[in-house]
Amino acid sequence: MKMELNADNPFVQALAVSTVMALFMISVALGIMNMASNVAASSDTTPVPTAVILLIFAVVFIAGSVFFESRGADYIGSMVGGAIASFIATFVATAFFTGVTYALNGGIRALWWEQILSALAVCMVASMFIIRLLQHKLQSSY
Repeated sequence: MKMELNADNPFVQALAVSTVMALFMISVALGIMNMASNVAASSDTTPVPTAVILLIFAVVFIAGSVFFESRGADYIGSMVGGAIASFIATFVATAFFTGVTYALNGGIRALWWEQILSALAVCMVASMFIIRLLQHKLQSSY
Protein backbone atom coordinates (compact mmCIF):
# COMPACT_ATOMS: atom_id res chain seq x y z
CA MET A 1 0.00 0.00 0.00
CA LYS A 2 1.53 3.24 -1.19
CA MET A 3 0.50 6.48 0.51
CA GLU A 4 1.00 9.84 -1.19
CA LEU A 5 0.95 13.25 0.38
CA ASN A 6 -1.15 15.56 -1.76
CA ALA A 7 -0.51 19.24 -1.04
CA ASP A 8 -3.74 20.23 -2.81
CA ASN A 9 -5.81 18.33 -0.26
CA PRO A 10 -7.64 20.89 1.96
CA PHE A 11 -7.33 18.61 5.00
CA VAL A 12 -3.56 18.40 4.62
CA GLN A 13 -3.33 22.15 4.04
CA ALA A 14 -5.41 22.97 7.12
CA LEU A 15 -3.47 20.53 9.29
CA ALA A 16 -0.10 21.79 8.06
CA VAL A 17 -0.93 25.48 8.47
CA SER A 18 -2.50 25.04 11.90
CA THR A 19 0.45 22.94 13.09
CA VAL A 20 3.01 25.50 11.91
CA MET A 21 1.03 28.32 13.50
CA ALA A 22 0.71 26.32 16.73
CA LEU A 23 4.46 25.71 16.88
CA PHE A 24 5.00 29.44 16.31
CA MET A 25 2.57 30.27 19.13
CA ILE A 26 4.27 27.82 21.50
CA SER A 27 7.67 29.28 20.66
CA VAL A 28 6.42 32.81 21.32
CA ALA A 29 4.91 31.67 24.63
CA LEU A 30 8.18 29.99 25.65
CA GLY A 31 10.05 33.16 24.69
CA ILE A 32 7.76 35.34 26.78
CA MET A 33 8.16 32.95 29.72
CA ASN A 34 11.95 33.04 29.32
CA MET A 35 12.04 36.84 29.03
CA ALA A 36 9.83 37.17 32.12
CA SER A 37 12.06 34.83 34.11
CA ASN A 38 15.13 36.79 32.96
CA VAL A 39 13.54 40.04 34.14
CA ALA A 40 12.70 38.45 37.50
CA ALA A 41 16.28 37.20 37.77
CA SER A 42 17.64 40.63 36.74
CA SER A 43 19.44 39.26 33.68
CA ASP A 44 18.13 41.29 30.78
CA THR A 45 19.69 39.22 28.02
CA THR A 46 17.99 37.92 24.90
CA PRO A 47 19.56 35.80 22.19
CA VAL A 48 18.62 38.45 19.63
CA PRO A 49 21.27 41.18 19.29
CA THR A 50 20.12 44.75 19.83
CA ALA A 51 21.14 45.71 16.29
CA VAL A 52 18.84 43.03 14.84
CA ILE A 53 15.98 44.18 17.07
CA LEU A 54 16.46 47.77 15.86
CA LEU A 55 16.60 46.61 12.23
CA ILE A 56 13.35 44.68 12.58
CA PHE A 57 11.75 47.73 14.17
CA ALA A 58 12.96 50.05 11.39
CA VAL A 59 11.88 47.81 8.52
CA VAL A 60 8.42 47.15 9.95
CA PHE A 61 8.01 50.83 10.89
CA ILE A 62 8.70 51.93 7.32
CA ALA A 63 6.56 49.20 5.78
CA GLY A 64 3.72 49.86 8.24
CA SER A 65 3.81 53.61 7.68
CA VAL A 66 3.66 53.17 3.91
CA PHE A 67 0.89 50.59 4.26
CA PHE A 68 -1.29 52.83 6.42
CA GLU A 69 -0.61 55.85 4.21
CA SER A 70 -1.65 53.88 1.13
CA ARG A 71 -4.88 52.95 2.94
CA GLY A 72 -5.77 56.62 3.35
CA ALA A 73 -4.35 57.50 6.74
CA ASP A 74 -2.96 61.00 7.21
CA TYR A 75 0.71 61.65 7.97
CA ILE A 76 0.47 61.34 11.77
CA GLY A 77 -1.90 58.37 11.58
CA SER A 78 0.40 56.46 9.27
CA MET A 79 3.37 57.14 11.57
CA VAL A 80 1.45 56.04 14.67
CA GLY A 81 0.15 52.94 12.87
CA GLY A 82 3.66 52.09 11.69
CA ALA A 83 5.03 52.55 15.21
CA ILE A 84 2.37 50.31 16.76
CA ALA A 85 2.88 47.64 14.10
CA SER A 86 6.66 47.78 14.54
CA PHE A 87 6.46 47.49 18.35
CA ILE A 88 4.21 44.44 18.04
CA ALA A 89 6.27 42.78 15.28
CA THR A 90 9.55 43.44 17.09
CA PHE A 91 8.23 42.01 20.36
CA VAL A 92 6.80 38.92 18.63
CA ALA A 93 10.00 38.31 16.63
CA THR A 94 12.16 38.71 19.73
CA ALA A 95 9.88 36.40 21.73
CA PHE A 96 9.91 33.81 18.93
CA PHE A 97 13.69 33.66 18.64
CA THR A 98 14.06 33.70 22.42
CA GLY A 99 11.60 30.80 22.65
CA VAL A 100 13.42 28.79 19.98
CA THR A 101 16.73 29.34 21.78
CA TYR A 102 15.15 28.45 25.12
CA ALA A 103 13.68 25.24 23.68
CA LEU A 104 16.94 24.22 22.02
CA ASN A 105 18.89 24.86 25.24
CA GLY A 106 16.79 22.42 27.24
CA GLY A 107 13.78 24.49 28.20
CA ILE A 108 11.43 21.83 26.87
CA ARG A 109 12.77 19.33 29.41
CA ALA A 110 11.63 21.62 32.22
CA LEU A 111 8.04 21.12 31.10
CA TRP A 112 6.14 17.84 31.08
CA TRP A 113 5.50 16.25 27.70
CA GLU A 114 1.77 16.35 28.49
CA GLN A 115 1.95 20.12 28.87
CA ILE A 116 3.68 20.48 25.51
CA LEU A 117 1.14 18.24 23.75
CA SER A 118 -1.74 20.05 25.44
CA ALA A 119 -0.31 23.40 24.41
CA LEU A 120 0.11 22.12 20.84
CA ALA A 121 -3.49 20.94 20.74
CA VAL A 122 -4.89 24.18 22.14
CA CYS A 123 -2.75 26.27 19.78
CA MET A 124 -3.80 24.16 16.79
CA VAL A 125 -7.46 24.75 17.58
CA ALA A 126 -6.84 28.47 18.15
CA SER A 127 -4.89 28.80 14.90
CA MET A 128 -7.64 27.03 12.95
CA PHE A 129 -10.16 29.43 14.46
CA ILE A 130 -7.97 32.41 13.50
CA ILE A 131 -7.49 31.11 9.95
CA ARG A 132 -11.22 30.59 9.40
CA LEU A 133 -12.05 33.96 10.93
CA LEU A 134 -9.55 35.72 8.67
CA GLN A 135 -10.82 33.84 5.61
CA HIS A 136 -14.37 34.90 6.42
CA LYS A 137 -13.34 38.53 6.96
CA LEU A 138 -11.29 38.64 3.76
CA GLN A 139 -14.09 37.08 1.69
CA SER A 140 -16.60 39.63 2.94
CA SER A 141 -14.16 42.50 2.32
CA TYR A 142 -13.19 41.67 -1.23
